[in-house]
Amino acid sequence: MSSAELDPGCGGDHCITCGDDGEPMVVVGIDADRGLALCERAGGDRATVEIALVAPVRAGDALLVHAGTAIARLQEAPA
Repeated sequence: MSSAELDPGCGGDHCITCGDDGEPMVVVGIDADRGLALCERAGGDRATVEIALVAPVRAGDALLVHAGTAIARLQEAPA
């Protein structure tokens, strides 16, 4: 078996480790002391998200969230 066959790599539309997709969410509120943000999905559902990897954030920022953790900033809120 070649090394390319042993390494599935990253690609496609989801995480090969857990099968989850990254989900775009918008920051609604922030608890900076705990490193958390209340974020909202496009459908209106809300969830608490860890923001350490993309901090600082502010209300209105669009984030890519995977497994309850913001992994990238999609767009900053206008100043």
